[in-house]
Amino acid sequence: MSWRTEANLAWLRALPRVEEGKPLARHTSFNIGGPADFLLETAEPASIHDDAVGRGIPVRVIGAGTNLLVSDAGVEGLVIRDVDRRFRRLEDRVFGGAGLKMMRLARLAADQDLVGLEFAIGIPGTVGGAIYQDAGCWGREVREVLVEVEGGGGRRWKPEDLDLGYRTSAFREGPLRGELISGAWFQLAPGDGAAAREQMARWTAERVRTQPIKSKNCGSVFKNPAGDSAGRLVEAAGLKGAREGAAVISTKHANFIENLGGATAADVRRLVERAQAAVRERFGVELEPEVEELGR
Repeated sequence: MSWRTEANLAWLRALPRVEEGKPLARHTSFNIGGPADFLLETAEPASIHDDAVGRGIPVRVIGAGTNLLVSDAGVEGLVIRDVDRRFRRLEDRVFGGAGLKMMRLARLAADQDLVGLEFAIGIPGTVGGAIYQDAGCWGREVREVLVEVEGGGGRRWKPEDLDLGYRTSAFREGPLRGELISGAWFQLAPGDGAAAREQMARWTAERVRTQPIKSKNCGSVFKNPAGDSAGRLVEAAGLKGAREGAAVISTKHANFIENLGGATAADVRRLVERAQAAVRERFGVELEPEVEELGR
C-alpha cells in the first residue's frame, strides 16, 4: 500500500515551512541531489519524525549533508534537515544538539577550557552524523569521548548499546536504523583551551595542505582497508584526476571526488565503480564506500 494517501499528503503539506519538490543539492556538501518529495528544516524534529513513521511515510533525517550522495531522481517521502544546534556544559561534559557541527562543538569546548575534542576539528559533519557513522580524524573516533546519546521520545542510549565501529553504528547498520538522534553528551577534561585551539589550527592547516576541503566534495569516499589507505590504493591504480562528467577524483587526495560544477550522482557513482574495479584488479582489495547513497 502506498504512503501517498490523501490524508498523508494533507498532513505533510500542513507542516510549518515544509517545501515540496525541493532539490537537495544545496543541502549537501557535494552540491549534488535531486528533489525531496517534501523537505522540512526544523530544530525540533522528534514529534514530526515519529508521526511520519507512524503514518508509514518514508522519512530520513539529514544534517550538514556530508558523506552523502543524493540520487539525481531525488528522495521519496519526507526529508527532515535537523538544525538543532544546542550546546550545554555540565561540569566536564558537553552536550551538542544533533544539528550542531562537530567543528563548532570542538571550538566551543576549547573556549570553556575543556579538552579532548580537538580531533573533531577534522570532522565536517554534525553531531548526529558523527554518531551515526562513528566519525573520526587524526587517529581518534567519536566513540572514545561519547557518554550518552539522546533520541526522540526521551530515548537514551549508552555507547555500549550502539555497536560503534569504524564508520558504522547500530543507527547506520543495525537494530537502531531509523531511530532519531536528538543530541549527545561527551566526556572531556579540564585543560588549556588556548593550546587546544592552537592544535586545531595546526590540524586545519594540514588538512588544507593535503585535502581538497575547499571544493565541493563529500569527504572520504572509501573506508580505509585494514593497514592501508584507500587514497594510496586509488592513486597507485592510476586514477588520480580520472573524470566522469563533471566529477573528478581529486589530484590532491585520491580518496576524494570533487564536483567541478554540475556533476550528477550518476557521474560520481561511475567514478566510484571505476576506482573499485581498478583497485580490485591491481591489488585484490575490495574498497568499501564510506559515502552513503540516499534516494531513489
